[in-house]
Amino acid sequence: MTQGTLQGRYVLRRPIGHGATAEVWEAEDTLLGRTVAVKVVNLAATTDPTLADRLRREAQAMAVLDHPDVATVYDVGVEGASAYLVMELVPGRDLAAVLRDGPLPLAEALRIGERVAGALEAVHRAGIVHRDVKPANVLVDGEQVVLVDFGIAAVGRAAAALTRPGTTVGTAEYMSPEQAAGRAATPATDTYALGCLLTTLIAGRAPFTGENPLAILHQHVEATPPRLAELAPGVPARLDRLVATMLAKEPDSRPSAAQVRAALRRLRTGRAVALPGAAAAAAAT
Repeated sequence: MTQGTLQGRYVLRRPIGHGATAEVWEAEDTLLGRTVAVKVVNLAATTDPTLADRLRREAQAMAVLDHPDVATVYDVGVEGASAYLVMELVPGRDLAAVLRDGPLPLAEALRIGERVAGALEAVHRAGIVHRDVKPANVLVDGEQVVLVDFGIAAVGRAAAALTRPGTTVGTAEYMSPEQAAGRAATPATDTYALGCLLTTLIAGRAPFTGENPLAILHQHVEATPPRLAELAPGVPARLDRLVATMLAKEPDSRPSAAQVRAALRRLRTGRAVALPGAAAAAAAT
């Protein structure tokens, strides 16, 4: 995609991100006189017939949410061989860029983790599973933390029609065992990814690494994840136990996003953490 105008309304100013089939542009909404972000997907560059549906699903997923830590969507459409999504332009950097400078201070990692967990709590309440929680999909600007890119989100029953059996969707380092095995994603899938994200923020690396994505996926399914305390000596024991429960192989053994948010807040403020039911049992093993 080059500089131009979509639907006679959105003037593309400069590219601010890109992927295999999509680019994100800073653009001007000439109708409402505001600066926005426009995600433009090249439909001709893929053989995936669901790509336009996935973008529309991203818009639907984001449109039902009203949360300060989830990017607001404004418009969606198709023009020629391009599908586009117009959303709030969030300033700052994504966590993948931030982490190039090394792991974060513990207090900052807890703050960001709490905010992402709060965003996921709202997402799950709306019946959505994000399915691709990773550093590149979390934008930070000072105190602001925003979860973005719902392009592969599962929305209610629509996911069954748009995801073929046995298909894996997500990013290898942050993919849950059930995703790696081609099983259905649930809210617990996002909890697992958030556990991987917290590990990366604090230890500077994901729980599992490997020479290729397949090797990493195999570890998610078969290998015991390293404890956070092994990767980042000196972290509080309560945080080590919390992350261990988030990385449980069985989805039912993981805490909910709401429980993770509350636990991280208690850790951040120095209050005791009480893990619920199955999560508490998992932490004891």
